[in-house]
Amino acid sequence: MSVLRELITLDRREHLLALFMILSSAIAFIFQHDFSLIGWVGLVTSIASVLNLILVDRGRLTNFCWGLISTGTWLVIAVHNNLIGDISSQLFYFLSQFVGIAVWHRSISISHTDYVKPKKLSPQMMILTILMAILLYSINVYLANFLHGKQIYLDATLLVLGIIGQLLMTYGYRSQWAAWIMINVINVVIWSVQLKNGGPAATSMLVLQVMMLINSLYGTYLWFRPK
Repeated sequence: MSVLRELITLDRREHLLALFMILSSAIAFIFQHDFSLIGWVGLVTSIASVLNLILVDRGRLTNFCWGLISTGTWLVIAVHNNLIGDISSQLFYFLSQFVGIAVWHRSISISHTDYVKPKKLSPQMMILTILMAILLYSINVYLANFLHGKQIYLDATLLVLGIIGQLLMTYGYRSQWAAWIMINVINVVIWSVQLKNGGPAATSMLVLQVMMLINSLYGTYLWFRPK
């Protein structure tokens, strides 16, 4: 199967990084002592997210298969923690996986490679992206207040940055990594608070956020380095 083949054909650095992140998530799962259904869902989310991220680093199409699992299970956890922005983000991510599959498949077919080639964002598109982010953030803060969400002003940034990052990723723009780094930093803060407040699967999710932040820095290196 191509899903497993693309994991096997990654180089040693990716294999070591994936192993480190999966082991970290497993250790966090054990130490949080939450062996309920939602606790196991958190572990599945962590593993699927790690495999998804490693494949995104290398521009591999099969990342979306793991992305569907990751976003679906993450949505369940976000609902249990009443994080309105995160719920909106994961719904958006889940639906975006199908769009990403179509766009990346076409891009790979045209370029006759097995990966998506990074593109640079123009100054005009950068300005448009910033304006769209401001508008979306204002709308999301209003909705989060209306729905009585938790950590509203931080949480509201997740959907905005997620939309920006996912769109840039879908169309192969390397600037996506700026959005992912910001999202991961914010998520570290959010899940630290959830852990302090005893949120469901919070330990696993916090460790996952730290791993995702490390991976986003590695992905930035790969997509921005001279070819």
